[in-house]
Formats: sequence, C-alpha cells, structure tokens
Amino acid sequence: MQKQTPSAGNARQIEKRFRIVFENAPLGIAIAAADGKFIEVNHAFYNLLGYSRDEIHHLSFFDITHPEDRAATEALSREVRSGKTDYYQQEKRYLSKDGRVVWAIVRATGVNDDSGKIAYWLGIIEDITERKLAGMALQESENRYRTIFDNVSEAILVADIANRKFRYANSAACKLLQYSGEEFEALTVEDIHPQEARTEVLQRFNAQSQGDQLTGKHVPCLRKDGSLVYCDINATVMTIDGRKCNVGFFQDTTVRRRVEADLKESEEKYRSILENIEEGYYELDPEGNFSFFNDAVGRLLDCRPEQLTGMNYRAFTTGKTTEKLYKSFSEVYRSKQPSKMSEFEVITGSGKKKTVEISILLMRDRKGEPSGFRGIMRDVTERHLAEKEREKLTTQIQQSQKMEAIGTLAGGIAHDFNNLLMGIQGNVSLILLDKEKDQREYEYLKNIENLVLRGSDLTRQILGFARGGKYRVKPTNLNLLVEKTADMFSRTKREITIHQTYQPDLWSVDADQGQIEQVLLNLFVNAWQAMPEGGDLYLTTENISLTARDQERTYDIAPGKYVRVSVTDTGIGMEKKVQARIFEPFFTTKEVGRGTGLGLASAYGIIKNHNGIIRVYSEVGHGTTFRLYLPATSKPLQKESRSNGKVLKGSGTILLVDDEPAVAQVGKDMIEKLGYKVLLATGGAQALSIFKKHNEMIKLVILDMIMPGISGGETYDKIKELNPDAKVLLASGYSLNGQATQFMKRGCNGFIQKPFNLRILSQKIRAILDAA
Repeated sequence: MQKQTPSAGNARQIEKRFRIVFENAPLGIAIAAADGKFIEVNHAFYNLLGYSRDEIHHLSFFDITHPEDRAATEALSREVRSGKTDYYQQEKRYLSKDGRVVWAIVRATGVNDDSGKIAYWLGIIEDITERKLAGMALQESENRYRTIFDNVSEAILVADIANRKFRYANSAACKLLQYSGEEFEALTVEDIHPQEARTEVLQRFNAQSQGDQLTGKHVPCLRKDGSLVYCDINATVMTIDGRKCNVGFFQDTTVRRRVEADLKESEEKYRSILENIEEGYYELDPEGNFSFFNDAVGRLLDCRPEQLTGMNYRAFTTGKTTEKLYKSFSEVYRSKQPSKMSEFEVITGSGKKKTVEISILLMRDRKGEPSGFRGIMRDVTERHLAEKEREKLTTQIQQSQKMEAIGTLAGGIAHDFNNLLMGIQGNVSLILLDKEKDQREYEYLKNIENLVLRGSDLTRQILGFARGGKYRVKPTNLNLLVEKTADMFSRTKREITIHQTYQPDLWSVDADQGQIEQVLLNLFVNAWQAMPEGGDLYLTTENISLTARDQERTYDIAPGKYVRVSVTDTGIGMEKKVQARIFEPFFTTKEVGRGTGLGLASAYGIIKNHNGIIRVYSEVGHGTTFRLYLPATSKPLQKESRSNGKVLKGSGTILLVDDEPAVAQVGKDMIEKLGYKVLLATGGAQALSIFKKHNEMIKLVILDMIMPGISGGETYDKIKELNPDAKVLLASGYSLNGQATQFMKRGCNGFIQKPFNLRILSQKIRAILDAA
C-alpha cells in the first residue's frame, strides 16, 4: 500500500495545530503582503520589537529596518521578485518601538500567485542581538569564543571531555534549558538528559571525544523545571584554554517533532479509516495506473495488492466502459472539477462482471500541477440488479393492469354478444324441431346454427382472454393432452416436423382440457405461420419448482410446484416491441384474413385464469419459445364420462329468470317444447315474488347471473333463504368464473353457458332433476 498525505477533510484540525505552532514558535515569524505590509506575525516577533498587534499591522518590513540596511533589503527583494532566487537570507538590524537596535537573521521567501507574481512574503526572524553583542564583547576582551559564537545561531554548550562538566553556555542555551551560565558550570552532560536517554547520550559523547563526527536527532533534554525539550545536536571537538572540549550546537526541534508526530498520527488515523471503510479509495497516476488504493478496491476487483499496484484501470474494463471512463477522466482534467458518482461495468480479476459507482477528483503536486486522479469506488451490483428487477416488476404490473382493464371490457362485450346468439340459437332450435332433414329450410337453419357456433367460439376466445373462467376443471395429465393436440395438428401441417420430449411421472394440473387444448392449438398455429417454408417444432414438458428468487416467477404467481410446457419453433422470431404487445386482443402482425389477433390474447387469459403464467422468448431470425407454467395438483386423475347426445324431455314447473326479453321468451319456448311448464321472470324482484307464491310447485330455477337491480347472485341467496333445498341452474353469457364459481361451491346445482341449444339445455335440466 502506498503512503498518503492527510486528506483535506482534516484541514481544520491541522490548521489549528499549526496555529499553535505558529504562535508558540521561539523564532519570529511574519507574513507580509507583496508591498511589505505586515499581515500576520507571531508572539516571538511582537516580543522582539515591542510593538502591539494593531501597531505592527500598520507597518512594513522597511519601516522597522535600520536605515543603513534598507538598501540591501530592497536589493535582495528585487532578486526574488525577478525570479533569480526563491528566497534570501540577510543579517540586518531592526529598530524596536523604544528605539533599540535589534540584530536578526532574516530568511524571507516570496510566495507567488497563479500569474507568477509575489502574493505575499514569509519571513523567519532569528534574534541574534545577544549573540551579536556577545561577539562584540568577546572581540574586545578575548578571542577564545570568537569562532563559535560568531558563526552559529543555535544554542551552544561547551563540555570538558575529561569530566563532562560544562564550561560555557551561550544565551540561547541558557534560554533553551532555563539555566544561567553560572548554573551550567555546576552541571555535567548527564544532568541535562532524562535517565532513559543518558546511556545513548554518553555513548555518543565518548565517541565524539575520539574524533567521530556524530549527530543526534530529537534528543530529549531536561529543562531546569523538569520539562522536556527535544533537540537536534551537532557536536565537534575543540581545544579551548588548553583543554579538549566537546562543543555542542543545539537546535530546538520540540515543535517540529510535535508536528511530525501529529502528521504521523493523522496519517495512521486516515490509513485506518481507509482500510476499514467498505468503499474503495483509489489513486491513479496521469496514465491511469493504480498508485495507491485501500483493501476494499482489491476485494472489489478480485486482485491482490501486489497484482493491482501499477496496473492500468483499462485491465478491468470493456471497450464501452473504457471509452466512458476516458471521457470522464478527460473532463475532470480539463475542467478541474470533480466528477460525481457514475455507474460503470467492470470485469474483475476473476472474470466476474460487476457494476460500480466511481467518483473522480483531480490530484495536484506541490506546484499545483495535475499529478493524477483519486476517488471513491463502490460496488452497486446488487442495487443495480434490484433496480432492474423493480423496473421489470413495474412493467409486469402495468401490463397486468392494462390486460385486466381490456379483459373487463372484452368480457362485457362477449356477455352481451352471447345473449344475442342465445336468442338466435333458441329460435333456430325451436324451428328445427318442426323441420325434416329433407326440407330445404332445414339446411338454411343448420347453416345459421353453425354460424352461431362459430360466433360462440369467437366469444369463447374473448372470454378466455378476459379470464372469463374455466368450464370443466379436473386433474389433467398434460403429457397426454399435449401429445393428442400435437397429433391432431400434425395431420394437417405435414411440412412441420414435431419433436416431442415429455417428462415421465409428470405432475397433474387442475385444468379445463378444452381451454388448454385451445391454448396449445393457438401456439401451434402461430409457430406454423412463423415457418412459411416449413421447420421444426419442439414440444417439452417438465416438472419445475419455482422459488421466491426465480427470475421466471412474477409478482402475481406464488412459489411452488408447476408443470412447464415449452413450445419452440425455428421461425422468423419477433422484435422486442412486438413481444411487448402480442398478448393484447386484436393485435396482429399477420396480413388481413390470416388472424383475428385473439389467439394469444385468449391464451394469456386462459393461463392466467388457471393461476399460471405464460412467457415468451424470441429473437429475430432465431425462432420463438412460449413457456406455460401451470400449478401442479395432488388430486388423482379422473375417467372421462360421455353423454348420449339426445334431447331429453320431462315435466314439472320451472322458473326462468332473465332480464333480456328476447332471450327470456325464446328460453321459455324451448323449455315448454321439452314438456315443462314455465314461470317467467324478467328481473330479480319479480323472480322472488313468483318463487314465494309458487315455491312448492317449482322444481328448478334457471337463473341469469347478470341482471340490473337485484343481481343474479342476490336472487340466488334469497331463494336459498326461502328454500334451502331449491334447485338452481345458473345461466350466463359469461363463463363459469368469479361469483358463479363461488355459488357452485355453495350448493348451486349446475351451470350452462349461453348460447346453448335444445339438446344441451335438456340434458342440463334432466341431470339436475334426476340427481338424488
């Protein structure tokens, strides 16, 4: 892992720390504007010259410089301004507020703005007045300290090598360690260092006495009050007054050491944070190679740190992602503005595809030049999949709601149409009773009856789409049903090769065999029309258990056991926009005369009404697959029962209830033709009135389900209240669904679908009346 400087997020804390350092530094520090006017100075600088904070802010460097030194200061300033040098150092004199001459060593640096001009000056002022004066005194009195005190500014201690006692200490040393010169002469080298550091210090002292040039970094030193300061110590051996001495130069590094420790602590803190966050933090060089990253990046990209270091981000991207990322990096480099989180697809070191969010910020070096990029990387694969799933679910709900709405409309139309057909069928049935087969009118009447049947088939398809109900539901073996339907279809479409694969021991399903057969035939015909030059049709059945997480399962189908029937053709396939509409009624891509657009719509409704789902998978040029999922049942299979197909007559009184006058009249005539006496009611209220009056003589009530005012369902309930043993045959233009199904479960004796002929009506009546 690469080293990293503290982040800008800790800027305030670092600023606070450096403010403490600035204000408490032993050297004077001053910040001045380009014209030399003071902006900010620390306490050491105030103390040096005796001005207050407000007073110093009205002055410049030149105002407090001794007149004889101003020309030299101006010349050095011009060199910095012209760019010949970055800084200057000058030994000069300042005038304090009370007129004193203060000698100082000034180290001044010009800080440029973006245009290259001086923005402000930073000056470090070391007070050398005492050293200067001491030097002058030494020059006048004696020459023994001239070399040392005239050439260094650090605290100086001179110790006798023989006994390690201090012989001399300069004022900086006295100030640093808080001892006077006389007090130092009573001390030895051991006395100014804490116990734990003395062994190492003495080793260095002895090595120095042998002529080794050694230095010490951050050596702990004891002040008179027992507090610690840390110093960098450089020492040399000199002979002074005939004695061999160790001359030590002490530079106070207490503040610097504290700053370094704070920086190290800050670095460790932020390194710990980076290593423990789940998001990946990364840094790239200008070429896009990883130069620094935390462990989360390695986990996200499935790479070990040693593998990832120096690797280019392009190693984890597809062509499309590379282009997107390159544009993002280029825009950040151009605008210098950070890029917010954007989604990209990456391919990890293990080959997995993941979706990640990446933010991008520009990094700069000390000169402010772009040096690379940094940012946060977050794995959002699960969230991305969840959003797609939510979008898919929303689409499914919208599609289902749309189909439900259309289905309600279609169901109402089919109901009314069936009532019309009932009137036609009833009248035709009555006329046919009095016609012989050799009569010319007989053929016309049969044609009308056949047309009624075709119309009935059409409404059955509409009702199938409208989820209009299941007519005769029973446990069914789909292997047998699919095979029978496929054999029937293959006889007429020999250009299609059918391949059949059926799972042994297939689970049974509760199904209306006629409706499922209709679904299969619709799918077979669609496959045939998609293969005009012939082709292959693959039929498979299999047991399947759908869990809550299966992609095949939608929001409106429960987990559990299902039987899946797949119908696959090798035809022309469908575009996505066609697939989105194929289950809508009257939608068709076929030419006029080749379809009504109801086939797949009715298939959709029938399967939904069986509590199943129908799915389509198709690609243009690669065929189509329809998959039906029907819930499995544990009920045993039942044997087929057959009717004799005869018109069955009888006697007794029947109450016929229907709000359509034409249907009611033809129904009355049909029932009377079968030998029964008919009491006719054109609404629920009239039916209840008649039933109360003739309850004991009424053997059967034929009740229309859909009526204004008192509905068929309410009428049924009130009839049962009057006579719990009353026998009721429900009749409706709708199929057996919803409310009618509930009444069948509650004791209703039978159901007949409009339009019906005389034979079917006679058999339904006899089946109920003859039942025990």
